[in-house]
Amino acid sequence: MYLNKEVNFVDDYVVFDLETTGLYPNENKIIEIGALKYRNNKLVAEFSVLINPECEIPEIITSITGIDNKLVKDELTIKDVMPKFIDFIENLPLVAHNSSFDLSFIEENIKRLGLTVPNNKNIDTLELAKIYIPKAYNHKLETLKKFFKLNYGSHRSIDDCKTTNYVYQHCKAKALVNN
Repeated sequence: MYLNKEVNFVDDYVVFDLETTGLYPNENKIIEIGALKYRNNKLVAEFSVLINPECEIPEIITSITGIDNKLVKDELTIKDVMPKFIDFIENLPLVAHNSSFDLSFIEENIKRLGLTVPNNKNIDTLELAKIYIPKAYNHKLETLKKFFKLNYGSHRSIDDCKTTNYVYQHCKAKALVNN
């Protein structure tokens, strides 16, 4: 389902990214949510939360993200974080890179917690990058970060949000030139 796909570029939106314990929303857990809220293309708010997954974080995930069991042991659980995230995003369009992955985790957790799935539109920068950044070697977020020579970190939610927003704004500018 993944909320509602949006194809129009917008000026008010929330860029978000998750870090998880694995690839499967029905088996794995969210360990970090990062989100940046933009109004008229200007950053107005940030949401950055580590989450106690109430399970062991696999070593491979720690090696990628730097998030380990000690780092999250005293953090809130998804039960406490998800309502805050839903409040943060309001009814704004959600921008994410490979949005179906992140949204599958959001929806699985919202349903598991018995909350109402929001009806936000979503914009996938992976799809946009394939259209508007054809010269990139591939369209993974890490590749695009290097392609644009961005100095953000990787595999932490807020840094990935910053890269995603850069990609979104680049694609939006290209689309406006082409129309």
